[in-house]
Amino acid sequence: MKKTVKKIITSSALLLTGMHFINQYIDTSLTPASPSKNDKSYTWKDMNINYAEKGDLSSAPLLLLHNLQPSFSKEEWCRIDNELSKYFHVFELDLPGCGKSDKPNITYINYMFVQLISDFIKEVIQEKTHICASALSGSFSLMAVRMNPALIDKLILINPSSISELVKPVTSTGKLKENIANLPVIGTFLYNCVMSKSSLEDDYKYIYFYNDKNVLSNTVDISYYNAHFHHSNGKYLYGSILANYTNINIIHALPLIKNDIYIISNGKRTPVTQEYKKYNERIHTVCVSNCRLLPQLEIPETIANKIIHICS
Repeated sequence: MKKTVKKIITSSALLLTGMHFINQYIDTSLTPASPSKNDKSYTWKDMNINYAEKGDLSSAPLLLLHNLQPSFSKEEWCRIDNELSKYFHVFELDLPGCGKSDKPNITYINYMFVQLISDFIKEVIQEKTHICASALSGSFSLMAVRMNPALIDKLILINPSSISELVKPVTSTGKLKENIANLPVIGTFLYNCVMSKSSLEDDYKYIYFYNDKNVLSNTVDISYYNAHFHHSNGKYLYGSILANYTNINIIHALPLIKNDIYIISNGKRTPVTQEYKKYNERIHTVCVSNCRLLPQLEIPETIANKIIHICS
C-alpha cells in the first residue's frame, strides 16, 4: 500500500513538473510583437487598456470591438481599419483579458465590459459614437446602448451570439471549469493545449472562415500571441467564458432600445437574426455570403463597404 501511494505521489510530481516546464517553454518562446505607432493606453479601474486610434479627428467616431475571446484583439480589424479611417475617427480596443491589455485574475462578467465601453466613450472619445461589435461582444454593446443611449449612435453587430446562448446561466459545472482553468500549473497547461497553434488553426479553418484557403498564417500567429501574451493569463477570461459569466439575458433590453441596430451575418445564421428581430422589429439586417464568423477578416472589402454605408 505504501509503495502504491509513493508511486502515485512520484508520478503526480513528475507530471506536474512536466506541465510546468511546458508552460515555461511556451511563455519564454513567445516572440514579442512589434509595438504599433497607433497604440495608446487608457487606465480604467487599475487596468491598462490598450487601444489604437486612426483617422481624422473631425470625422464621426467609430468604436470597433473584437470578439470576446482571449485569442482575439483589436487586430481582428486589421484588414478594414485603414479603409474605415478614411471616413471615420476609428478607435479599436483590446478588451480586458485580451491582446495587449491587462489580464488580471478576476471573474470577467458582462457588466464589466458594459461599464468599460461607456467610460471609454465618455472619457476618451468624448462624443456620440458608432459601435461595431463582433460575435460575443455584441451582447455587452447592446446593454451599453440600453443603459447609455445618448452616448451611442448606430450599433452594428457582426454575427452576434444567439440569444439562446446568452441566456445560459452560471452553473456549478461551469464554476468547476473556471476553477480548473484558474489552477496555476494544471489550468495553465490545459489552457495552453486549447490555445495551441494547431487548435487555433483548426478554429479558423472550421469555425471562423468559410474557405480555409483564406486563412493566413500571420492571422493564426497573431491569435496565438494574443492568447499567450502576459504569461497565458488569458486563461482567467477563458474560465469566465466557460462558466457563462460573460453571458447576459438581453431579451428584456432589446425591445426598449431606440437606437438604430444593424446585424451583419452570413445566410446560415438567419435563425439568430430572426431571434433578435422577434424582440425588436426595428433591427436592420444585412446578409453577406462566402464567410462564417469573421467576415471582417475573410471578406474585408465587403464588410468595410457595409459599415461605411450604414454609418454615413
